[in-house]
Amino acid sequence: MGVTGLGGSMLLFPCLVCFPMVTFAIVLIFGHELPLGRSLPTCWLDRICIHQTDMDKKKEQINALPVFVAQSSKMLVLWDQTYFERLWCNLELATCARYGGTDKVELMPLWLAPWLLSTILLDLSSAGILEIMVHLFPNYSAAWMHDIPEMSESIFGHNPVMESFVSSFDVWMFSGISYLPVSIPSFFCFRAKFLSHQLMLEQMSTFDVRAAHCTVASDRASIEEQVTALFSGMEDKTAAPLPSAVDDGEVVLQRFEPLQEDPLVRFNAFIRGNLREFVISQIGDELSVPYHICLVAFLPMIFYSSVNVLGCDNGPCASSAKLAGYRSVSEYMITQIVGWVLVFVLAFPLTYPLLLRMINCVLSFGDGPLQLLLAFLCCPLAYMYIYVCGGICWGAWLTLVKEPSPIQLLVFLLVLAALIMQLLWLFQYPSRRRAESCRCVKRQTYEALAHVQSGK
Repeated sequence: MGVTGLGGSMLLFPCLVCFPMVTFAIVLIFGHELPLGRSLPTCWLDRICIHQTDMDKKKEQINALPVFVAQSSKMLVLWDQTYFERLWCNLELATCARYGGTDKVELMPLWLAPWLLSTILLDLSSAGILEIMVHLFPNYSAAWMHDIPEMSESIFGHNPVMESFVSSFDVWMFSGISYLPVSIPSFFCFRAKFLSHQLMLEQMSTFDVRAAHCTVASDRASIEEQVTALFSGMEDKTAAPLPSAVDDGEVVLQRFEPLQEDPLVRFNAFIRGNLREFVISQIGDELSVPYHICLVAFLPMIFYSSVNVLGCDNGPCASSAKLAGYRSVSEYMITQIVGWVLVFVLAFPLTYPLLLRMINCVLSFGDGPLQLLLAFLCCPLAYMYIYVCGGICWGAWLTLVKEPSPIQLLVFLLVLAALIMQLLWLFQYPSRRRAESCRCVKRQTYEALAHVQSGK
């Protein structure tokens, strides 16, 4: 019997989707409590470890701040909307920049976890809807693979290749209905992500340490003195060396000698330049979602693919394989596994970057009924486009399996190439955008330093 005898089992979804997702949630929330053979990290928290009432001890411990930072392997920045407005946080960033640079910084936006968990929950809802559809229409996939060719023949004539492609494409598109109910909630979830991400990068691009707030006014002079001392004799890492006054023949840059000018402006330039570019390289800009995060967000549907393969469209595997036109159950299952892997690697990750670009367009129309109307249109369109890409991939793959030929192999490879090109365009943002913005960042840095020099 084995795995081929699990077709139609009602236990597959609870065991292969619900249980893994509950386990994932528990590990995500409580995983830091599991040593797993490793020592737990030691954390240094400024507000707890620096005396808050004894001013002499407080000043002494502030002066010792570089020691703690220099001995730390990482500085974890939990960003919220007020982070760069807090002078104490800026002092810690300045210390980290002086003794470790961006390599020691790990910026974790506080909006990331709620957004990711909401997205996973919406995807789990879609997997549940798809499971209900499978039980309402048992063997619908295999049956349609048998019935649709007859309708296709009346349109295209007797063409086995076209019949196989059309039937595979239609079956896959029908399963995409499971994402329609969650497409509208996705708009609000992704809009919050887009606006928070945009605000974070804007705060960094306009950063000014002098505009930061200090809860205890008497601390400001001491903190600014520390930042000034940190950046006074520091080699300028906010810009690359200038062998000449010409940047790639496009932008003429003047030489300045700003090292003895205003250290606070040099710290501003570090945040606006190096740190901002480093953050973009790690988590992208407001239009981007890292590829691995996209895969994590689709975990419920990834787990559901095992239900689909082992469940054999909620029917006996032998019957489903025969009805779908396969020669054996093993060929049926292997084909399904490869098909799912292809769409998860090449099609599904496209959803979120595409959705963010659509939301960017929708937000340009301002708040109000028009924005909501466009949201009702763009979000289903984003999911529909992904299922079109997945349907083409499924169709090309199943046609190659059922009607193998050199031409079908070429078509399949062309489809893969097109999907890979989309992935490269949407996900290779760090290197491309850093290259495009490199000269702009340098120019802003030197303009700021030049302004200080001219103002002196």
